[in-house]
Amino acid sequence: MKTNISFVLVFFFVFIGNSMGQKLSNQQKAKAEGEVGAIFKNMVKLGEALDYDALSKGVDDQNHAGFIVNNSFYAKYDSLTNLLKGRAGGVSKQTIVFQKQKVTAITEDVVLVAASGDSTVELMNGTQFQITFYWTFVYQKIGGQWKVVQSHQSSSRQ
Repeated sequence: MKTNISFVLVFFFVFIGNSMGQKLSNQQKAKAEGEVGAIFKNMVKLGEALDYDALSKGVDDQNHAGFIVNNSFYAKYDSLTNLLKGRAGGVSKQTIVFQKQKVTAITEDVVLVAASGDSTVELMNGTQFQITFYWTFVYQKIGGQWKVVQSHQSSSRQ
């Protein structure tokens, strides 16, 4: 069964994906990647500031594509932000440092961001701990604005 599913996925991405794909010029690719890269950088700053309300303005969940965080699936973004807000109650600040980051335009309207790195989290009582993270975000241009429409985030505490 796994083999059949793998074959279907490979067939779809190689043959159908190529026939339906949109070829981007280098200029279009650079423009989309630059725009999303700048938005991602700003969203990371909002995350460091624990400003989940402002961060949520960069997300569009109208298609309910789902969000995955550490092996848990959230069908709606609101359920994820409620969890994050609850967990952030005892956190005074966090610092995010990237080890690797790649922004890739798939079409003029869809861009992927993959990143990994380390976050230092400081609690209200002064305790600090490190988290290594691995992120993938799918951005889509909706109404002329880039929005996160799906993400997969994994982390491990050191």
